[in-house]
Amino acid sequence: MQKMLFEMARGNFNNQIPLSTYDDEIETLVVLVNMVAEELKESAFHSGFVNPYITHRMITPATFILDENHSIKNVNQGALEILGYNAAEVLRRPIQDFLNDDFSSMSGLEIKKMEEMLLSGEIITLNFVTFKKLIVSAECSVSRLSDGKFTVLSFVAPFLQVNEAASESLEVKLNRHSHFGQTDARMLQRVYDYILANLTEPLPSIKELARQFGTNDFKLKDGFRHFFHTSVYKFYTEQRLKRAYLMIEQTDIPLKNISLMNGFNSYPNFSKSFKKQFGFSPKELGRGKADVFLSLDDLNPS
Repeated sequence: MQKMLFEMARGNFNNQIPLSTYDDEIETLVVLVNMVAEELKESAFHSGFVNPYITHRMITPATFILDENHSIKNVNQGALEILGYNAAEVLRRPIQDFLNDDFSSMSGLEIKKMEEMLLSGEIITLNFVTFKKLIVSAECSVSRLSDGKFTVLSFVAPFLQVNEAASESLEVKLNRHSHFGQTDARMLQRVYDYILANLTEPLPSIKELARQFGTNDFKLKDGFRHFFHTSVYKFYTEQRLKRAYLMIEQTDIPLKNISLMNGFNSYPNFSKSFKKQFGFSPKELGRGKADVFLSLDDLNPS
């Protein structure tokens, strides 16, 4: 339990303490700690933590080319940005060095079966460890290049990028705009969180939102644009589209179902909004294993 709490303090919420057959107070504590880790992973995990002065670059493809010994032969810029390393620190090192997952207990036969399963198109969840010792969980796909010598490991993950223009402290920003106080900032953060938690539902009108959060529609609209540099409805739409993008990339769910799951009342409306946001239609976005080759032209593995 001490190790589990230490990992949680480091930002790793992926571990779980195995349950025993005992029904005592310690077992109850184990269950509670596991529940806390799961809740934190879902609601406050670092890649989804909301900060008004950090913007999400949601679509970041990461690609590794591995040699026959599973060492990194080449890597694209997206993977380096997500992990926080430079190329020299990554190349020629085993991919295991950057994983929180321990495969050392697996036999050679088990590893071979897993490799065959992955190369057949299965998706595996891997937990990458960044330079700052944070954990990035990703649904990874695996493919092999035509010469059979190199394996391609690829995934798409959120990536946090500091917006320098908005990086000034909250105190400085509040002093410069005296009509917004810290109470307003906390209220608008709750609105932000509410929108992210209800992307599958229709967004209430500005007046209804304002009433729900104890403010007026002018302060809500003006404050949201001030702190988050966008309008309420534009933010809501963009977040739904980014969520849909990842679902298209990472799953085989039919496009019409994805549009409904992200709060669009019809597929044509969804397709039109998607193309306006990303420059191409949902049908033009690669699915399944297709995203593995997204950045291979830039990698030059030779």
